[in-house]
Amino acid sequence: MRTACTDSDKAEALGNFFASIFNRESEFVEATAQPRPCQFSSQDPDISEQIILKKLNDLNVTKSPGPDNIHPRILYELRHELVLPLKILFETSYKLGQLPADWKTGNIAAVFKKGNKSDPSNYRPISLTSTVRKVMESIIRDHVMQFFFQNKYFSKNQFGFTTRAMLALQALY
Repeated sequence: MRTACTDSDKAEALGNFFASIFNRESEFVEATAQPRPCQFSSQDPDISEQIILKKLNDLNVTKSPGPDNIHPRILYELRHELVLPLKILFETSYKLGQLPADWKTGNIAAVFKKGNKSDPSNYRPISLTSTVRKVMESIIRDHVMQFFFQNKYFSKNQFGFTTRAMLALQALY
């Protein structure tokens, strides 16, 4: 393995490594429970100003901006002025089933884990995406999770993240 000296060489080495370990998940996931018919609610997610404001109030302002270069601190500081425009944007995007192009991109950063810093396998990739996109994703995720909880679609064997998710949903509604 040759040593990467320039930033470009380092980015290429990390990119090649990350690409080499990437794998697509199987199209079929083995079911552990009997399948049941799923009747989705025709109710759309609640994209209210109150919910958007709650999400903006909870932003971590120390995080980095995504490809749109809108820093979470800006969204937080201007949250009262942005809540109505974001509501319009989120509702329009949801109803059209389309996302703005820059919401589909991410800046990939390599975060050092441990060991030899010159070994690309000692880094993990993280994707920095639009904070505005994450706010909308969070609203839709909460809606889907609430539906799953109400209709008991989670297996009794599902423990990971469900307690925290349910507590977060109860705090919102």
